[in-house]
Amino acid sequence: MPASVAVIGHINHDRVWRLQEPLRSGARIVWTGRTVRLGGGGYYTGRMLLGLGHPVELVSSLMTDAHGLAALERLKEMGFRTEHVRLTEGQTEFAEIFLDPAGERTILGSTRRIARDFSLAEPITADAFYVNGARLSDTLLRSLEAAPLVVSQFPLRDPTPRPADVVVASRADFPGRTLADIWSAAVGVAGARLKDLMLTDGPNAMTLFDGRAETRISLKELVVTADTIGAGDSFSGAVLHELLNGASMQDAASAAGEYTADWLRRRDAGELDGLDGSPDAPA
Repeated sequence: MPASVAVIGHINHDRVWRLQEPLRSGARIVWTGRTVRLGGGGYYTGRMLLGLGHPVELVSSLMTDAHGLAALERLKEMGFRTEHVRLTEGQTEFAEIFLDPAGERTILGSTRRIARDFSLAEPITADAFYVNGARLSDTLLRSLEAAPLVVSQFPLRDPTPRPADVVVASRADFPGRTLADIWSAAVGVAGARLKDLMLTDGPNAMTLFDGRAETRISLKELVVTADTIGAGDSFSGAVLHELLNGASMQDAASAAGEYTADWLRRRDAGELDGLDGSPDAPA
């Protein structure tokens, strides 16, 4: 029986603007296409785990308008367990994502959308938890404390400390910071339970650190893509999958890089349903 995973993270509606050139200060930028599709850390990480055969319980929230209700039905069709997806009265706010020709993305999110918290009526159990969110309720914290394995994305805005065995972060989020500084910040989030910090750096080598020794893991394959959205979250899902299968951190990071490269190839080839999005209504 595959290990069960509870994924705590946002389910977003991404409005993706494909730009003809990179963003520049003061420039007039031409866009060539605009689509709306499901996204967010909870969605992409959960989707990778589903594809690798895990039962996935989502802990997230959606609005009760047509966008939110349609998204909930789509998630159920895909195989997600959605008992803990909270429905809230109101209108869905899109995340605006500007995608330049090189695949680099810039994300705009309202303060209200970004500040959404995560809560449960009662604690839940799973073989592992993945957390990609800043504010967590006491019931979620109790769920994490009892979990055999917790992987958390590094929360950047006013985070609730949470017990985690592994923290995944992007080097780009810590400009000028030393590895020791980043480790100390990760311990401040994950507490004494933290065993490993994983720092990704786009196409560059990843850094693993356990508070004592640093290990660098180079990607075996680089995929040239015009759309990097979701790659990091998919990578985290693959890391968790490998850890659940007993892999070391080094082997999990290396294998996750290969899974993500394959995911990017299949996404760019149009083989992954729902990731191209549907045309947005005219502005």
